Amino acid sequence: MPNRKTIIKRSILCKIISCTLLLIVSAVCLYSCGDVKKNIKKDVEKHSMIYGLTIDDAWYDDIALKDVVRGLKNLKARPTVRIVMSKEIKPAEYVKLFKSVKPYADIMACPVDSSEMKNFKDSESYLRRFKDAYRHLSEYVSIWEVGNEINGTEWIKQKPEIIVDKISSAANFIKSKGEKIELTLYCTDSPRKDMIEWTKKYIPAKLAGSVDYCLVSYYEDDNDGYSPEWKSIFKGLGELFPSAFLGIGECGNIAENATEQSKIEMAKKYYSMPEYHKRFVGGYFWWNWVEDCIPYKNNKIYETIRNHGV
Repeated sequence: MPNRKTIIKRSILCKIISCTLLLIVSAVCLYSCGDVKKNIKKDVEKHSMIYGLTIDDAWYDDIALKDVVRGLKNLKARPTVRIVMSKEIKPAEYVKLFKSVKPYADIMACPVDSSEMKNFKDSESYLRRFKDAYRHLSEYVSIWEVGNEINGTEWIKQKPEIIVDKISSAANFIKSKGEKIELTLYCTDSPRKDMIEWTKKYIPAKLAGSVDYCLVSYYEDDNDGYSPEWKSIFKGLGELFPSAFLGIGECGNIAENATEQSKIEMAKKYYSMPEYHKRFVGGYFWWNWVEDCIPYKNNKIYETIRNHGV
């Protein structure tokens, strides 16, 4: 039988070892929890809001690029600028604009607006446009709009199958480069032109699953002032585009009788929208931002949009 003192020493040693192991396990658990919190924080950060503006080609004769840049530089928050390109202007000719905007904004490039979609007869011509745009502008672009108001067959005047085929070709190309893509749907007040049903019918699951951002274009002026049930709409889009961030891709006050005050009220309404979905990221992308807001000094519409960009 071992000596009693030896047994006591062994017992004390075992307790010390047990306590030490317990402390080590506790420390590891705490460290792991810290990592989980960090990861959760990172996931939340991915859902940061997009503060969007649109720049088209309608201002070149009346407004200087330097004034546009000054307006961007003076904003409170870094915006995402959607640059809508015209078919008659080659992507290489946009380098100056993209390069000037990039220091003060993230850029979402729209190589083909819905109004010009019909000019691209097939997926080959559409893809060529995107390849050309990527070749000259990719270093400045954060998001590529591979399809704009794609369900607007009334003015696109092409079969949905052709439209989707063109979009898929551009989406596959841009995704193969490791870039992010965005798809814009057009919302109306007409049940006969429901964009959710159109999407269910024509957008394949593979394309929907590859979309990083699904945004909605909506103009109250085109729909007799109708306000959609946004919560229901974004719920439906969230189901159809399971991994995409959601938001508004175009808005504005474009009626011929629009006033400064009506534009201010419309801007307030959209830029202060609540988060209708857990993946809602804002956007808005006021259509006539340059025409309505530049020059920016003493411009009440500019100040309204600026004050909502925080």
